[in-house]
Amino acid sequence: MNDAMQGGRVRWILVGAVATYAAFVVGYALVTPVFEGFDAQAHYAAAIFYRAERRLPELTPETVIDSYELITQPPLYHALAGLAALGWPVQEARTFAQQSRNLYFDKSLSYRQSVVLPGMPLAALAPAWIARFVSALGGLLALLCTWWLACILFPRRPWLALAATAGAVLNPQFLYTSISITNDAWSAGTAALALAVAAHATLNAHSPRAWLWAGLALALAGLTKYSALLVAVPMAIFWLAYWQRQGWRPAYTGALWAAGAFTLLAGWWFARNLWLYGEIVPFERMAAVLPTMRRAVPYDLARTLAHGPWLVASFWGVFVAIITPPWYLDATLWFMTGGLAGLVPALRFVRRSLAGLSLVYLALLPWLAIVALSVLYWTQTVEYGEQGRLAHIGASAFGITMAVGWTGWIPERWRSLMCGLLVATMIAAATVGFLVLRDAFALPPAVNAMPAPQRAIDARFDGGMRVIGVDFPAGAAAAPDSKMPVTFYFTTGAPIAADYTLFLHLAGAGDELLYQFDGVAQAGRHPTRQWVPGVVFADRYDLPIPATARPQLATLSLGFYPAEDVAQRLPVMDASGQALGDRLVVAPVRIVGQEQGIADTRPPLAVFDNGITLLDAELRASDDGNPTGAVLTWGTIATQDVDYTAFVQVLDAENRILAQVDRQPQGGEAPTSTWRAGDVVSDEVAWTPDTAGWARLIVGLYGADGRRLGVAEPATLADAVQIAVASEP
Repeated sequence: MNDAMQGGRVRWILVGAVATYAAFVVGYALVTPVFEGFDAQAHYAAAIFYRAERRLPELTPETVIDSYELITQPPLYHALAGLAALGWPVQEARTFAQQSRNLYFDKSLSYRQSVVLPGMPLAALAPAWIARFVSALGGLLALLCTWWLACILFPRRPWLALAATAGAVLNPQFLYTSISITNDAWSAGTAALALAVAAHATLNAHSPRAWLWAGLALALAGLTKYSALLVAVPMAIFWLAYWQRQGWRPAYTGALWAAGAFTLLAGWWFARNLWLYGEIVPFERMAAVLPTMRRAVPYDLARTLAHGPWLVASFWGVFVAIITPPWYLDATLWFMTGGLAGLVPALRFVRRSLAGLSLVYLALLPWLAIVALSVLYWTQTVEYGEQGRLAHIGASAFGITMAVGWTGWIPERWRSLMCGLLVATMIAAATVGFLVLRDAFALPPAVNAMPAPQRAIDARFDGGMRVIGVDFPAGAAAAPDSKMPVTFYFTTGAPIAADYTLFLHLAGAGDELLYQFDGVAQAGRHPTRQWVPGVVFADRYDLPIPATARPQLATLSLGFYPAEDVAQRLPVMDASGQALGDRLVVAPVRIVGQEQGIADTRPPLAVFDNGITLLDAELRASDDGNPTGAVLTWGTIATQDVDYTAFVQVLDAENRILAQVDRQPQGGEAPTSTWRAGDVVSDEVAWTPDTAGWARLIVGLYGADGRRLGVAEPATLADAVQIAVASEP
């Protein structure tokens, strides 16, 4: 293949890599709310500071009020994000950011850091999306420089460069960083740029002036994040290789070019630090202004190393409070292990390869070791430092190392195939991250088109929350040490201006609290300010019944209170505007004994239209043979949602009522709305009126409207069951 054809193919491979990265970035950005991400609000506030104040911050407690990231970070990313949003209103941007904070995140009641506010104007949204775009450019810089570095080290091996690039930037954690408002992607990109420029100066350039660009790249890295200055170590190793190849005079001249370029571009910042705080990198001043930055008592070595599995997991898929599935994390661990182990057999190619492979071992591996040790140091000494994502500063070296390690296992002729498998593996990993984020951050689907709730309700709370129904999929009854599923249907007619905490109470006799929930709908993902007017959504819970709960009739209730005032419950009204108090009584819930959950298999005496069955009826009579009561055994072949009143009537030959009992089963302790398919309920009724001259005894059910429930079988009576007939005299 001639050079022109080879060059064309390489360009198309690179275009494919960029297009794949862009597609995932767009996908991740669309499914992830704008202010989700590590310290996203603080980074955004820092960008707004540079845009609004147009000055450099000082490390003072007053600056912390604006953003603690102004204390701990150099200015490059935040200044770029701020300048890119010039022309958009500052106050709208600040207000939008403040209103988007999720109060429940710090209370551990929600894994969402932010609230998606409905109907926000473009003027408020645009600066935040611009800050995300600037972050994504940092990820793109990492991609291009990883490709460049791999091509420098391994010329004419574009598939290995593609595999290395995929390993660097298609990590879901890296993609999440690239769409978050943070300087992390830029630190990875500028570190990759510094490595690529140094490698180019070492292997491809002859003039010492090439090191000027290495100095400029290191300056950009240092202006992005202080920890990125550590990339100077592998750059120095590249410089030593340059010395070996070119001699001491060119190497010395190149070092001067690099130092001069660094001083020209970034020297002012570090000189300012030295002048104001007495430190080139003012760690002591940072700790004085931000006492929480350092652990009061640093971890010992054993405790630090115990975080190892978590650090590896958070390198691959811990999106603040959202964690990828265990099987995925296990797979990534094996992926890393295989790649690192493959570096051993790959050593056999060092002697007969170009200098690039040697530099993987001499420069990139030490760089990865430095990155790993720095993350361990942060874990040991810095509050909240136990974050593997911080190791993405070495993303380019990691991608190249994985590609070399995995191809080191196989013969030369199969390496292109292995590189293709590595790319497919990283695309699959990126897809897993996308699906996890999509499912975690998706707003609850609207259920307007779904069937009506099993139990319709129309209750409206002050603040705007409305309950329109509830489902008990397994029935409103449960045994001790089991769970009872329940689904509520919520909506609102107008935007809700405040955060209100939802509470659920299951209370037994004497107001004994059997279950309590205080939190946010949809397992913490749907705060009230996020509810969309006119959209109905379902909210499911599995209520655990304590193992110590005794059989009884409990009450399930629901309510809301302001997020910051648990004592101030909101009033609730019914559809007519009548006050219902400070909570909505949803339904009775029957706590049953284990034996009550056993289905009765005997043929029923009667089956009602809704599936309730009368299994048995045993008559009680006085000495003279007149009925005084009955023991009724009820069942049901379908879960019930409506309360019915059972009636028993003693009639004479003219159908006149001699005695009658109307009540809910077991005197209201076993209402029909709590009956589950297969339940058996025994109910003994009695009466005192004289029933001499009785002719027959009938049993039936009627609803709250007084209408009797029809009888499906037997067809003797339309709306009652005849359970006894007087014998002929």
